[in-house]
Amino acid sequence: MTSDSKQTVVSTDWLNDQLRKKKGGFAVLDVTWFSDKNVIHNFSKKHLMHASQMDIFFGVENTPLYPRNIPDAPTFQMNARGSAVNSADHVVVYENTGKFGFFAGARAWWLFKLFGHENVSVLDGGLEKWIADGHETTNIMFKKMEGDFTAKLTPRWLKRFEDMKENLTLQKVQVCDSRDPSLFIRSANDPKTGHYPGAVNIPFPRLFDPESKSLKKLDDLKKVFIDAGIDLSKPLIGMCNSGMSSCSLVLAAHLCGCHEVAVYHVRS
Repeated sequence: MTSDSKQTVVSTDWLNDQLRKKKGGFAVLDVTWFSDKNVIHNFSKKHLMHASQMDIFFGVENTPLYPRNIPDAPTFQMNARGSAVNSADHVVVYENTGKFGFFAGARAWWLFKLFGHENVSVLDGGLEKWIADGHETTNIMFKKMEGDFTAKLTPRWLKRFEDMKENLTLQKVQVCDSRDPSLFIRSANDPKTGHYPGAVNIPFPRLFDPESKSLKKLDDLKKVFIDAGIDLSKPLIGMCNSGMSSCSLVLAAHLCGCHEVAVYHVRS
């Protein structure tokens, strides 16, 4: 996938070339996240040169009702600054969750968009593809100066319960659900199954090429949405269980030219 600093997704070769030029103006962030383990140890053993580790759930209270909550603007700003992010930086996020670089990566991308930072990209294939493509990693931990990042909530990237309720009547926005079909299709024996009325199901794995372990090519991505009945010229909302995999749907739709996109998320 051809990439430049204005694009949503960048390749490993492109990022490696940019970092070798040592032009500056980049904030490379390892946003790997697991619900059941600490990622700092793995980061300290292997990461991209000059990368900072950023916990996308820093300062967030996750509860059973709100399992993947969203930080407020001051908290996200503090987190980004502590990760050495400046307002003028091109932020490149990557991860190592085994999900093509996008499960936590797309969530981080969306958070930066939500808090007003337009120049943010996801590394296609994440750390796994970076290593497979022969690029170097390091265990050197650099101490960096705090950044000057300023967070400003940009509401167009987020939809609330009230918005979804209104859309039931107005039906102005298409809704995509990124969960597995076994959850999308209602089962009388499982109250966690079922879907928003009128939503279409585009499961998270359908966005990726399992052979290259990266995002599908643009034409193939567009076909995924078109085959599901989505009109990419019209607004779209992504949703899932907790606002994680749906961020990849929104990113992919945005990449395909659907610029009025948002994630449905209920924040406490």
